[in-house]
Amino acid sequence: MFDEEYILLMDNLDKKIIEELQESYSLTPKVTEIAKRLGKSSTTIHSRIKRMERQGIIRGYKADIDSEKLGKRLGAFYFIQTYRGQKEYQGDVIAEKLLNHPSVKSVYNTMGEWDLVVELVGKDSEDYMEFIRFVEPLKGIKATKGKYVLKVYPSRFKLRPD
Repeated sequence: MFDEEYILLMDNLDKKIIEELQESYSLTPKVTEIAKRLGKSSTTIHSRIKRMERQGIIRGYKADIDSEKLGKRLGAFYFIQTYRGQKEYQGDVIAEKLLNHPSVKSVYNTMGEWDLVVELVGKDSEDYMEFIRFVEPLKGIKATKGKYVLKVYPSRFKLRPD
């Protein structure tokens, strides 16, 4: 649940906690470490984190998995153009179907020439071809185009609450 009023009420400490949580390389936040870095008590930090979890600002904690170390060395983006105007051909319907495929990491609904951009991870080109065979019979797809990922540069992105 998005609560615009809560965003407006977030103070500087809440914002710093969010920044610190993004630096935490653990599945659960290290409350005492964050408290120490911010010069606040563990109780204060813990209660703030719990409040932001209840508000839905913090949705959870995820492990950052290296797909290459699991044998998934192929990355690709697959661009899809849909027939617009008919409900069964709309991007949301197709995206839901695509998300059921094991190689699909993310699906983005975009503006411009391509309606959907699908991020794929697989072992090899056979996984990529299997995905294409999965997509071909789906109704509502007008055109497609794929691009292999040659190199991924590590993200430095951290959401900065304003």
